[in-house]
Amino acid sequence: MKRVLKISFILCFVLLFCCACNGDVTRDIRHDGFAVGAEFVCPDFFPANKEDTSYKKIKYITGTHIITSEGNIYEYNLSQTYANKLNCKVADTQLVVKAVLDNKIIKATDNKYYYLVGENSVSPYTAVTSGDNSYEIYDLLLKGEDVVKASTANSNTGTYYVLKTDGNIYSYTIQKTDRNSPAAITSTSIIYNKNDYGNNIIDYNYAGDSVNTFIRTEDKVFRMRVTNSDECTKFADIQCTYAISESEAFTLWKDRIIAFNGSLLITDYKKIFTVQS
Repeated sequence: MKRVLKISFILCFVLLFCCACNGDVTRDIRHDGFAVGAEFVCPDFFPANKEDTSYKKIKYITGTHIITSEGNIYEYNLSQTYANKLNCKVADTQLVVKAVLDNKIIKATDNKYYYLVGENSVSPYTAVTSGDNSYEIYDLLLKGEDVVKASTANSNTGTYYVLKTDGNIYSYTIQKTDRNSPAAITSTSIIYNKNDYGNNIIDYNYAGDSVNTFIRTEDKVFRMRVTNSDECTKFADIQCTYAISESEAFTLWKDRIIAFNGSLLITDYKKIFTVQS
């Protein structure tokens, strides 16, 4: 009887200790400007125990897909489960991702481009052909072997941001001399230098002056934040101003956060958070 009571006490202690740890993580993430939501039911991305190293690691998470560190593609849905009773499923494709553009176009290991998201009459995971009006742009941005992610910064000026394997994010300007000439990269420069962030940049999202803009290095996250929220949310004639700064929650709990894309965050205890500020 005493042995049973002792075991029960230990189990209760461990459970309470783990809950308290998760509670600390939740508190700090909420304090960092996130709202807590439901749970993400997708066992492939969570270790079965402390010794488990076989689970999938998330490299990028878009609004519709997860790209693993090996380049495999998953689909996910946070509002409903699939027929497998989970919030995720392995995508019906053999494609392995090398690079991503605007979370809609991917470069696969065969060095061809594919639609990640279906649009109009185009199905997801089908090849992008030269008949696509934007094929030139995709090729200019993604053909480099050192490119891992790209995004449109300003389509009116032909400005694009490109993350490379050297850990820097570059600004490309792509233009045509006239409507009949081919598009070309007319200038490149480093827009986000890894030296300014203390380490190689491994992910980012650019949404202009928005809380969804972030820079992620190998050990930190820097988020865009409103610096005058008290004034700009109160007065109609005061514009909000923004500045990028280090996220304390990520610094504290980087080993507990398995995914982040600028608007969505998932912890290793399956809790979903969304960016509020």
